[in-house]
Amino acid sequence: MRNIPVDTSQLTFMVAGEPEPKIVDRETGEVKKDSEGRDLYTIPLLPQPNDDRRNPVIVVTFPSEDFPRISQGIKVRPVGLVAFFWQMNGRSGLGFRAEAIRPVTETGA
Repeated sequence: MRNIPVDTSQLTFMVAGEPEPKIVDRETGEVKKDSEGRDLYTIPLLPQPNDDRRNPVIVVTFPSEDFPRISQGIKVRPVGLVAFFWQMNGRSGLGFRAEAIRPVTETGA
């Protein structure tokens, strides 16, 4: 799987929904983990400006040690955002992953 870095320098991102754990097994509720053992979460983000009126929201997967407390409607910066193509069970699509999701008001953001 090839990761394609996303240039976010000309974009802002607004949180379009609450973060959710990325579930591996719905029966057990097991949360998927990254290579460092951190739980993975997904969060819907609205990039601005956005020319795609059909599907303006992207869902970004990111790791976190604790359940992330990120409120809907705030502006954030996805750190190390990459896009990747996935294919599974006859389905395919474009996914997004980030190293972290930070509020734009955070020091050093």
